[in-house]
Amino acid sequence: RANNLGILANMFSASGLDNYGSSTYMQNLSDLANARFHRMTKNQLSLCVNASNEFEVIDYLNNGARRSVKTLSGGQGFQASLCLALALAESVQTLNNTNKNFFFIDEGFGTQDPESVAVVFDTLQSLYKENRIVGIISHVAELQERIPRSINVFKDDENGSFVTESWN
Repeated sequence: RANNLGILANMFSASGLDNYGSSTYMQNLSDLANARFHRMTKNQLSLCVNASNEFEVIDYLNNGARRSVKTLSGGQGFQASLCLALALAESVQTLNNTNKNFFFIDEGFGTQDPESVAVVFDTLQSLYKENRIVGIISHVAELQERIPRSINVFKDDENGSFVTESWN
């Protein structure tokens, strides 16, 4: 009871209600993101929110130790960001009761090793099966080869940029 009274007292302080609402929303967002993040990291990592309303990682290979998301490798950081972006898109779609299933991902694939690129690409393909459209902006040749539909922009120093399309 004392714990509940403490929570209520904090909620009715100057910014308490805002902090409570934002921390609840961020925790729900991390829960949504974890549905994909667990698969991407082979159940080795989870996202959570600490008392300061910052994202942290739970590392199951290190006995569930919590650490800052800033300690993730470039590839893991990209995976966490992708999962949070997808969770945010789902949340906004639900809150606005809309069927807009389109968003862009700009680069980030260059930090991935080939196995991680495969995992991320499989995740993106599963989104396609969910009737979601993802626009990917990338310079990674391996990823470009695997994408069935593309618009390519080429720089020509004499004539300016030109666009080609491929709808395989």
